Amino acid sequence: MTLLKTLETITHNRHLQNANKMKAFLAVGVLLSLLVAPCLALTLGTKKSICNEEGTGIISSSRRKWILQSIFIASTYTSLLLNPKVVLAEDSPKQGLLSTTDVAELLHPVPTFTIVDKRGIPFMVVGEDAKVTGYFFTTYGEAARILEVAKDSANKAIAEAKAEGKPKEEIGTNPWTKARVSSVPLDSAITLVSKSTPGNIFRIAPAADDIEDALAITGQEDLAEGKVPMFYYKDFTFEEGDGKKISPLYFRKSELENDFKKRNPGVKLPTTEITELLSVLAELVRPGGTDNELKTLKIMTPVESLEKKKLCDKIGGKEAPFFVGQRLLVL
Repeated sequence: MTLLKTLETITHNRHLQNANKMKAFLAVGVLLSLLVAPCLALTLGTKKSICNEEGTGIISSSRRKWILQSIFIASTYTSLLLNPKVVLAEDSPKQGLLSTTDVAELLHPVPTFTIVDKRGIPFMVVGEDAKVTGYFFTTYGEAARILEVAKDSANKAIAEAKAEGKPKEEIGTNPWTKARVSSVPLDSAITLVSKSTPGNIFRIAPAADDIEDALAITGQEDLAEGKVPMFYYKDFTFEEGDGKKISPLYFRKSELENDFKKRNPGVKLPTTEITELLSVLAELVRPGGTDNELKTLKIMTPVESLEKKKLCDKIGGKEAPFFVGQRLLVL
């Protein structure tokens, strides 16, 4: 089976739905610091996690169809993804195309970005449905944009409250003034997504521009929250420096186009194809997978992300990039 056909199968029979709900970050509310869980260890491969009585700080060491396979596949096999408690023997006949360790190594070089306080405690949104959700953005720019809009919105609400003569204790302070953008490896973010509970939900959040590009291609109106479009061209592969053949998947349509033009000057751009990140990962670990060509997939890091990760690490200093075990709620 060709790589394109496999990816089309992966993304068959599921439609885009539900508008992106990131506007929830704009709400201003009471800031609560809650101890939400015992220490959660996230030991992935050679990376380390530091645990204490208050929680866990994560410290890093060094593919025209926008539809998913089925919710069952995504929910069942994504739960296997990078779960430290799941052991798949290398000689097991039901092992997927890649082991969970292999998938972690595929994802780890890709940074995601999230909003935390100075100590690395994540900000999480209490939605209208009372669900508590934290976001890992696929680009630094989107995380920074959301943070700035949230700060401005909070300042505006405070100014309005003061103008109405409300008491200081009711007005409170802007919870976003001490927030910062932090970087978490994609494998760690996917682990938290797969370990989400009804009271503690984590999502991967694509940038608004990338959502618009995906919707323009599919003709759909909305994107289900937590779904991440990945752009690719049929049969577009190339060799890396070590001679290894890869089939690239991009978070950004523009970066797919730029890479193709560099490697194929003067050639007309092919038709842009779309798949979804989590469904692709689920297929990679699905027991019984046989299309070895999927093993050539590579998640391409957005061009500025590595530099932005360094910036986040510098600003964060010695503090953990992400502190598991506590959360800061905004209503």
